[in-house]
Amino acid sequence: MSGLDSLLALVKAEQISVLHLQFVDLMGSVKSVAVPANRLADVLDQGLGFDGSAIEGFAREEEADMRLAPDLSTARLWRASSGFRELRLICESTLPDGLPFAGDPRRILARSVDRALASGAPQLMISAELEFFLLPQGFVAETPDPGDPAGYFDEFPSHRHERCLEAMAGGLADAGVGVTQIHHEAAPNQYEVDLAPLPPVAAADAIVTAKLIIRREAGLHGFTASFMPKPFNRHPGSGLHLAFKSADPNRESSMWSSFAAGILAHAPGLCALANPTVNSYKRLGGSEAPGFAVWSDRHPAPYLRRMEGIWEWRAPDASAHPYLALACAIAAGVDGLEQRLDLPPRLDDLPERWSAEQRFLRHVAELPASLRDALEALEQDDCLQAALGDHALRHYLEAKKLEWKAYAQTVHAWEREMYLTL
Repeated sequence: MSGLDSLLALVKAEQISVLHLQFVDLMGSVKSVAVPANRLADVLDQGLGFDGSAIEGFAREEEADMRLAPDLSTARLWRASSGFRELRLICESTLPDGLPFAGDPRRILARSVDRALASGAPQLMISAELEFFLLPQGFVAETPDPGDPAGYFDEFPSHRHERCLEAMAGGLADAGVGVTQIHHEAAPNQYEVDLAPLPPVAAADAIVTAKLIIRREAGLHGFTASFMPKPFNRHPGSGLHLAFKSADPNRESSMWSSFAAGILAHAPGLCALANPTVNSYKRLGGSEAPGFAVWSDRHPAPYLRRMEGIWEWRAPDASAHPYLALACAIAAGVDGLEQRLDLPPRLDDLPERWSAEQRFLRHVAELPASLRDALEALEQDDCLQAALGDHALRHYLEAKKLEWKAYAQTVHAWEREMYLTL
């Protein structure tokens, strides 16, 4: 029985009436469309048309016609917010003639993976640590609920939290997302879900799916799940730590060193994808979040942390675009391989205590201080620009510059507190 035949049989056996087709736009927002399940064979064969001009960063009005091409390997039965079971398929966007659309984020990541393998890079496996805050719906106070005194790895502070997290675990399993652990993080109401290692595209799919299910179950249990990088002044922010390892543990360690050196060399530009919001830069350099492009196995907050057979990229935050961030990180690593970059010395000290001259002499680069700085770094990074491609790069920069401009021109409460009586 073919994959399609098996899927059709499953839909019939489970009495599934709705297909849920999903894709991600250039800003990382998940888009979806519901289709009657009796159209499954047609949709898999011909795709589904949509207006690309209505999607952020996709197409101009004169080039609006696009199609969704479902990836059969992503088919999963899951429970929708309504409680009914649906068949979910993740899609890539194509042109009307079926050719790949250069601005599709999933396709950009797949292209980066193909280039890496063609260059002789190891086949990668990616695991993710996804942090978030679980807050009462409508919560607007400055600090998280003081009724949650729990800290890192503590018992869940309430039965409501426990039931919600159990539902999240069940929903993730139902959707085929492998979870290795769920635990309380350092801040009140902050949790971490660790996802099992997968090839890069599947890992990005899992991150997107996990965020959807976490939000859904939070809402069903009277909470809001926030992936904002730094929602509270006095507490750590939420990261998305991404761990790289080789599918072949026997690959040369020197190759991995050059791969890691490439990621370090392109760290400023990578922030534009891994830390894509104005708020992201209030997390970087704070508690347990890197402020400098250094690596270590001892430093409390390095940009890259080396563990046994693994390099953990600790800069990305929970708002990161998983497809674009991984595509560019892999491209940076491959650039390190191709240039045979040497890994800088391990740094176990705290460079924030050094003078600018000391950091310069030791070749320690500070990460961008703002979204604007990160976008400028991306504009100067030919390697990352090539990984994104002209279409995605142009539209991404345009949208993010508008985001920065809107923030810069907005008068914030802090400014009124400081300057209203001048």
